Amino acid sequence: MIRKNLKYVILGLFAFFFGVMLTYIITDKFKKEDSNEQSYVIAYQIDKMNKMIVAEQMYSDMYNHTSKKSLPGLGSIYSSDKKVTLLVKAKAQATYDLKQMDIELDSINKKIIIKSIPPVEIKVYPDVSFYDMDQSVFNRFSKDDLNGIKKRAVAHVEKTIDKTQLKQEAHKQLIQNLGDLYFLAKTYGWQIEDKTEYAPELKKIYY
Repeated sequence: MIRKNLKYVILGLFAFFFGVMLTYIITDKFKKEDSNEQSYVIAYQIDKMNKMIVAEQMYSDMYNHTSKKSLPGLGSIYSSDKKVTLLVKAKAQATYDLKQMDIELDSINKKIIIKSIPPVEIKVYPDVSFYDMDQSVFNRFSKDDLNGIKKRAVAHVEKTIDKTQLKQEAHKQLIQNLGDLYFLAKTYGWQIEDKTEYAPELKKIYY
């Protein structure tokens, strides 16, 4: 009788420990699946951020060029003038190429490590068209003349671009996009280890 009861006790203990082990294995499996799923979601968010962050401004200017040609000593009597007016439009962009961002995803420890972010770049895309041109038979524009005038017109517009304002706008957009990543990490219980210069500003806002 005692042996029979002992047998049941042993079987009961075996069943109990088997149930505990099975529960642990299943729970651990679901944890891993959940962690992997979260990793996919966060990786997708990072991939979305890889697109350029852009602050953009448009500029336009009318650029006038006038020159004259005359015979030596007869300039006060007669000269042959030529002039051209160019319409210069320019699109200025401040960009962060986040494809170059150095970031590591540690799904085991549920940690996002942001190591570096590329610096902002200012790019200008000019569009020059001839608005008006007046030249004479004796004083005409050459191809080199017009190319040189176009270059000077573009350089003139580029000097008027407010690069400081563009960088400020791009910075705000960058903080907003990185903030989305901070918020997502916090939602899923992940930790962000930010080693960039933007860390103090982001932690102040999102933590």
